Amino acid sequence: MPRGTRVERDTSWMKSADPMSLERIFVEVFAIPEDRINDSLALRDIPSWDSMSHMMLIARLEETFSVEFTGDAIADFRNVKDIRDALDRRRK
Repeated sequence: MPRGTRVERDTSWMKSADPMSLERIFVEVFAIPEDRINDSLALRDIPSWDSMSHMMLIARLEETFSVEFTGDAIADFRNVKDIRDALDRRRK
């Protein structure tokens, strides 16, 4: 594939394969409206985000999507896109 070619990934499985979507998990863990959740939403911009809610988020993601994140991967989560990309990588 030529360098600079954009590859669109199919992430529809995160919304349709499980009734608990990534967005719904954010709603439950952080008590924010679903319409605020997009790929650029940074965790630091969520008023209810703290270390405890971060770990609740990780546990919920791992349980819902049957994945395990490394400590390094968890430390790298800065926004919704980082999490979506990590889920997508573990799906393959």
